[in-house]
Amino acid sequence: MILRQRLIRELEQLSSIELIIVQNFVHTLKMPKYSQSTHQNTEGYLETRKALATYQGNLSDDIIREREERI
Repeated sequence: MILRQRLIRELEQLSSIELIIVQNFVHTLKMPKYSQSTHQNTEGYLETRKALATYQGNLSDDIIREREERI
């Protein structure tokens, strides 16, 4: 409870613009940590690994070669 009182005292000293910044920060903190779309995107690397599993050669060299051909 002491922390809450200290924070309230600090907030009372802030300007309107600073209060808006704090409000946005609090809103960000209260947002859900993991959304469905975030969870789906984290598994994309597995699809990439599966697609490249049978790749023969050096992928980095092939990408560099393709870029050089476009220049």
